[in-house]
Amino acid sequence: MATWYTDVATNQIVGNNFPGDQGMTQIGQPPSTFNNNLFEGPPEIAASYTWTGNELANDVINIALLKAGSLVSPNGHVASGLSAPTSTLTLAIGDNDLAVLTLRPVQNPSATSSAGYVVSVPVAPNWVSGATYVYGNVVTDPNSTPANLTYTCVASTTSGTSAPHSAANTVWMPNNQRYSNSIDVHAASGNVAFAGGTQLYGGPASFLPNSVLPNTLSIASGATLLNQPYQIQSDCWLTATILTLNTTNINANAVSVFRVGLIAAN
Repeated sequence: MATWYTDVATNQIVGNNFPGDQGMTQIGQPPSTFNNNLFEGPPEIAASYTWTGNELANDVINIALLKAGSLVSPNGHVASGLSAPTSTLTLAIGDNDLAVLTLRPVQNPSATSSAGYVVSVPVAPNWVSGATYVYGNVVTDPNSTPANLTYTCVASTTSGTSAPHSAANTVWMPNNQRYSNSIDVHAASGNVAFAGGTQLYGGPASFLPNSVLPNTLSIASGATLLNQPYQIQSDCWLTATILTLNTTNINANAVSVFRVGLIAAN
């Protein structure tokens, strides 16, 4: 699985963005240049991605950073220019909040919650067979495709016996398609609206989601950690996961534009 970046995401990944969030890693010297304020979290995103011809199914395009507590509007669109990217192309739009750190932007290593405890690593834990999960629990599934996708529990009855990747959209909602299920965006001059998907529990990097984080809460341990709220103060990527792709005729230099509105959720 490869990771690609839109023009907006490329500017955001540099790490020289100001203002930053409390607790973020500090730099020793001010940067010599500053990003345009538009890259600091606009209420609407219009991010362009230029196809290289090397993309594969299950690759992920990072569209833009989402600020903690923001929610993506379900009225987003994916538009194409005059050239079709390829003859077959479907995407799912979601986010990677609580994903493994290697997939996420620069992290706040410690965020203190209103309850007084500290979350040392804001990463969703792996799904555990036999555990009791409730609505809103977030887990990582190492056996998903691509690996290590995060899922949110939407039906607690069989959540401990149904691995997330095998019960997607029924028991577990894949966060990588939170804002749209599969949408067909292969055509030239297209303007495809998001479809399906489910907005869940406060949006990406919500300040107070629920999950199971063994050994990360200073006031609890073991089974008492189950369903404890915790606070996250960090960003995540808005993503487009490539579900299907005809790799034999990708039109290098074709452009897809992601037009997405952001909502302050909490």
